[in-house]
Amino acid sequence: MISILIILLLNALLVLIVATLVPGITVKNYGAAIAVALTYSILSWLFKGILVFLAFPLILVTFGLFHLVLNAFLLWVTDKILDSFEITGVTPLAIGTVSLTIGGALVNYLVGH
Repeated sequence: MISILIILLLNALLVLIVATLVPGITVKNYGAAIAVALTYSILSWLFKGILVFLAFPLILVTFGLFHLVLNAFLLWVTDKILDSFEITGVTPLAIGTVSLTIGGALVNYLVGH
């Protein structure tokens, strides 16, 4: 339970860092970044399995890179759900998706969950 909380807080910090470095992604404050990390995690937990099942042929053909498209879709949905988080274009969405995917994998590896 503690590791899940640590992962959530580190992912929120990651969201805040990505929003600072990538023009076109804005987060109002750290509380909003926590909301983004929580919403994105819940959406991933609820829908990622179904999306991977439906997109499995594309994932197979692209050697797994289509996972980035699924992550981008979930990040876009997170943007639409939360008012305190905004992505203003496709390029910031792509850069943010790659950054958050790599950073999230690194956080999960470091925390050991």
